[in-house]
Amino acid sequence: MRRDRKQILLSFEAWLDRVLAEEEPPEGLPSEILARLSTESPHSTEGSCDLYSMWSQMTALVQEVKLQGRSFKQLSDAVAPVADLAPRLVELEREAQTKARREVLEMFLDLRDRMVRGLGTARKSLVRLEGLSPRGWRSKMLGRESLRENARETAVALEKGYALSLDRLDEVLHQLEVTEIPCQGRPFDPRYMQAVDLEETNQVPEGTVVEVYRVGYEWKGQTFRLAQVKVSRSPAGRAAGEQEPGNASREHDARRPARLM
Repeated sequence: MRRDRKQILLSFEAWLDRVLAEEEPPEGLPSEILARLSTESPHSTEGSCDLYSMWSQMTALVQEVKLQGRSFKQLSDAVAPVADLAPRLVELEREAQTKARREVLEMFLDLRDRMVRGLGTARKSLVRLEGLSPRGWRSKMLGRESLRENARETAVALEKGYALSLDRLDEVLHQLEVTEIPCQGRPFDPRYMQAVDLEETNQVPEGTVVEVYRVGYEWKGQTFRLAQVKVSRSPAGRAAGEQEPGNASREHDARRPARLM
């Protein structure tokens, strides 16, 4: 039986060698590789890998995977706050735009206050110069008339410059939906006004705004800046329990409406 088994193995080996010898090499392989395969011994140990080398490489690969996993976790922890802010990005952008516009509006309004004061000063100077008249031949001889005319022309130029700049600034504020709060001659309203002074008079009803120290403004229908005003009161004296002007001002500040954020 051993002889039959051996005979069968030899026959199978011979058949396998015959089949492989007749098989054509696969297409696409370079001839150098085919020649090298045909000349190399099938029992060559070059490039072989033992069990120790394989486990060494596997250990190194595991350590590399662990390092990459730790680095990825650190990266995830670092970007987690940004990911949490993602749903609020639109809201944060809107808040930043509102804050930036508010700062720009505050600068525009401060510039407008300065220009209004400059325009008022130029007009007062012009009126004062118009009231001056030459005083005889001495003024003409000393050239005072020419000086007065030069000063008048300068005041007129300043008035026109302030007026043109103020008109342009008012157009910009109108485009930004900023409107002035009318106060002069109206009843005091703590939602839009802040009383900084009192005046005893019988000319107007008590609680009427008689003078505006600083103009107030609304932005998109909400109070942007309170107007600082002087309010009238009855000259009959302070009633019992009536507060001083400074206390009244602080009370109005406490009732001041919330500004835009």
